Amino acid sequence: LKTRLHELRTHHADRLADTLEACATPRPAIDVMKVLFRRELDLHQLTFALGETIAHLNCLWHDGQLDRHIDTHGRITFQTRAQGQDRRPT
Repeated sequence: LKTRLHELRTHHADRLADTLEACATPRPAIDVMKVLFRRELDLHQLTFALGETIAHLNCLWHDGQLDRHIDTHGRITFQTRAQGQDRRPT
């Protein structure tokens, strides 16, 4: 059990790091998903992959590591927060 828990924590930390790196420039969730899931996905897999991607983005946003921007058309993008900025979500 300890080994599996360690594997899960490591995988989660790696995915969060990949998400932060992908958001060096503003990106919508669908573009980040393509970085995290590089293989061809069927519709069922796509749904789960997008949900997981959004969960990672929201986790990092609520942790203050990403900024979230909503444009006038309601499109949401995420970008890595610059060092030294207030870490609270906006």
